[in-house]
Parts: sequence; structure tokens; C-alpha cells
Amino acid sequence: MNYDIGHVETFFEESSALYEYYLERVFESESVNDLISASHWYADAFIGLLSHSQQR
Repeated sequence: MNYDIGHVETFFEESSALYEYYLERVFESESVNDLISASHWYADAFIGLLSHSQQR
């Protein structure tokens, strides 16, 4: 992972946006399945973000 301040700021912004969207999905959930789906989506998206950040 590139630890240049620009990359760290970008990573922080992207991870914050993912978390905000995750929270929206959690609060809009109408069932346990929706909560599980939101959690799986967030985990997959965050892992993807980490993988993408390491390639930069």
C-alpha cells in the first residue's frame, strides 16, 4: 500500500463513503436477511478497497 498522504486521504474518504452507505442499508433493513446482506456487502466492498489500495 502506498502511504503517500494523498493516497491515505483518498483511502479514508472512500472507506468513509462505504461505511456511510452501509449504515444507510442497515437502517433501511426490514429483515435479518437484509442486515446480513448489508454486512456481507460491506465486508466485500472493504476488502475490495483494501486490495485496490495495495495495487496503487
